Amino acid sequence: MTKRSYKLQNIILLTLISAALILILTSTAEARDLVEAMTSAQTLLNRIGIAAISIGITVGGIMYALGAAMMGRMVLISGFIGACAILGAPAIISLVAKIFGMSV
Repeated sequence: MTKRSYKLQNIILLTLISAALILILTSTAEARDLVEAMTSAQTLLNRIGIAAISIGITVGGIMYALGAAMMGRMVLISGFIGACAILGAPAIISLVAKIFGMSV
């Protein structure tokens, strides 16, 4: 990495940290609004993930059926791995939270 890009990364990181501190210290957003925004973003990302899973599995199956077996198998397996990650992660997090008695 060049010295210039390293310096640019530091500037961007410091700007983001400063913006986060300003938001926290000035209390411009209340906790209720933050939780609502986080829930909305999580729902949106889950929907995008589920769509990507469907597309990946479908495209992989089509490629496999049309003769591109190696590439189709890789895309199909990637779709299944994505499905396990996207759909299984919330269940695993809830299970771990219940085991340790935390609220998620």
